[in-house]
Amino acid sequence: MRLRQIEVFYAIMTTGSLRRAAEVLNVSQPAASKVLRYAEQSLGFALFERAGGRLVPTREARIMLPHVNAIFEKLLDLKRLTDNLRYAREGHSISIGCVPSLGLSLVPRVIQRYRAANPGIELTIDALHGPEIVTRLLNRDLDLGVVFGDYQRDGLTVHHIAEIPLLLIDRERPEGGGVALSAIDPARYIGLSENDPTARLLDMALEETGFSTSPSVRVRTHYMAAELVRLGGGCAIVDALTALHHPGLPRPCTLSPPLGIACTVLFRADHALSQIARNILALLRNELGVDLAALAA
Repeated sequence: MRLRQIEVFYAIMTTGSLRRAAEVLNVSQPAASKVLRYAEQSLGFALFERAGGRLVPTREARIMLPHVNAIFEKLLDLKRLTDNLRYAREGHSISIGCVPSLGLSLVPRVIQRYRAANPGIELTIDALHGPEIVTRLLNRDLDLGVVFGDYQRDGLTVHHIAEIPLLLIDRERPEGGGVALSAIDPARYIGLSENDPTARLLDMALEETGFSTSPSVRVRTHYMAAELVRLGGGCAIVDALTALHHPGLPRPCTLSPPLGIACTVLFRADHALSQIARNILALLRNELGVDLAALAA
């Protein structure tokens, strides 16, 4: 099948009629019907049966549909890629992915400061998990990724911007202060998803203390762990930025010995950072400094 024939077939399958398919494709109904007829002739079997003025997909058409869907997903990927390449060349936009914890306060503050100084710049921000950010960077769907951990990968450059302390939040310890990992109640501990780089660091540290690393509850984001603590669901170890900006939490406790996770910026190794990206990177460092100073106060 030729691409135009696939387009007509797909449009009929998704709209349910030849008339609406022609409207979607911005062609006349006779023209769409002609393309469909040629497609069926080249295939050697019917794609639709005519019943009561309607087009009913044949068994063969239904078998083909998942494969056609995959083709259109690839075409959409190609369109996103060409859009990204065009906007990158024109130099007036940037797409950023950040892990959810950094989307609570840090990244919005950075974006607001940047927009105030550069009102003509187009910014796209997505809150994603680290592996998704890596994939989208490699697919050129993002220009920058801001994550916890380094996510070293072929084709990516990693910029370390700060070490973020990990803190214990626990309503039963409202006084703050230092807490040894061995003093945490395993029955109340809310763990992080095993795919989270913070979780891997914590699990290794907890295992060294003899702590059970099989919590009854594991969540995928620091934000959700913090919210469960706020609701009285137990205690959790989260990054300091979540502990600082999540409303309604008890005063966080430092860990003894202290633990921290790297905050890093990722970008494609085959692209020099644009001026927009360099300016945003500088703002990230500055705003992180503000938060870390607030924690130390």
